[in-house]
Amino acid sequence: MEPITLGLLSLAVLTLFLISGMRIAYATAMCGFAGLWMLRGYDAAAMLSATTVYGHLTSYTLLVLPLFILMGYFAFYAGITRDLYWAARQWFGNMPGGLAIATVFGSAGFAAACGASTASAAVMGRVALPELKKYGYDMKVATGCVAAGGTLATMIPPSVLMVIYGFIAEESIGALLLAGILPGLLEAFSYATMLYLRFWINPSLGPPIERVTMAEKFSSLKGVWGIVVLIILVMGSIYTGVATPTEAAGVGAIGALLMALPRMSGKDFWHACLETARTTSLIFAIVAGVLIYVHFLGFTGMPAAVAQWIISLDASPMTVLICILLLYLFLGMFLDGIGMLLLTVPIILPTIKELGINPIVFGVLVVRMIEIGLITPPVGLNVYVLRGVAKDVSMGDMFKGCGWFVLVDMINVAILLAFPSIILLIPSTMIK
Repeated sequence: MEPITLGLLSLAVLTLFLISGMRIAYATAMCGFAGLWMLRGYDAAAMLSATTVYGHLTSYTLLVLPLFILMGYFAFYAGITRDLYWAARQWFGNMPGGLAIATVFGSAGFAAACGASTASAAVMGRVALPELKKYGYDMKVATGCVAAGGTLATMIPPSVLMVIYGFIAEESIGALLLAGILPGLLEAFSYATMLYLRFWINPSLGPPIERVTMAEKFSSLKGVWGIVVLIILVMGSIYTGVATPTEAAGVGAIGALLMALPRMSGKDFWHACLETARTTSLIFAIVAGVLIYVHFLGFTGMPAAVAQWIISLDASPMTVLICILLLYLFLGMFLDGIGMLLLTVPIILPTIKELGINPIVFGVLVVRMIEIGLITPPVGLNVYVLRGVAKDVSMGDMFKGCGWFVLVDMINVAILLAFPSIILLIPSTMIK
């Protein structure tokens, strides 16, 4: 069998495995190992699989993942989430849609300490939904803004997906993390603007809260200092070149731990470490499985063949890029972000480079499309996570509540496509 034919057959089998519900780590590892066995024999397949996984998973670069995850858990136990939401509530609560806007900005603040969107949605759901329900907000809008606000954690650094993209694409993780700042802020302010207009046009969606004095507003800011310190410690050290992303993540984890110590019990500390280990193990299992599969695809010559085929179509780079992003929009409805990123980037990235598209711009756009997949049916993970918090709201209503946010997301993607300098502005000025 021709190697490329074998590669195409393996993709079909992998698709069947994933549709059947098999975990992506096992499905990719099995398909990859079987493909290597057919191409190189059992002994070579076993050796290649073992050395590939060991060589990549022991990389110093990947140490940044558990450290960022641990920082997020410590930040939660430090009470940063509740403090951020309270400050946003005090400042924006008396505006049309004020509590919904506060939820978005609270999520954006927590995103600067938590790189996982599902964790952000779960935490903000526990903090914000009771308040939104108390003031009689439309629960479709309420759950929609919590689910969509959670996606900010995949864009605003520290982002787990940005780290994984940088690892697989062999791009600067520091530059990618910094590249997500402005698109993330654009997303947050776009959500807030949309909510303000919707509530201004239709006040029945939810009332503003009672007016808060300026003294109370400024008093609420004392709870924001923690996240400001973390941002300076982590992103400031990366931007100035004082520390590598891994070193900055370590400093950030220690800083979050020191903030959490006055409020955190021994049980909480153990839970934070245990959940970090579980989350990291899950991510590394997916990485290991996909690495075996991608290594097999490399032997088939598929990535280069796909690149040559796309280039032979003689379409403009922008047209190709839009088509690829639409593909990610479709895949995001069925696959989780980490698996989708690891599976597709090694195949598509050679085409992107051949077309002269900046890999950092492409990475941010891909992560942006994955964000949309987190709140669109049938596999909108943020919505499923939120279902465990808001059990009295149907899944259908939650997805309907996300509809306006998806529309805003698509507008933001168009803006980033038209003005990629938004993505590159901060990384281009970082000290290397």
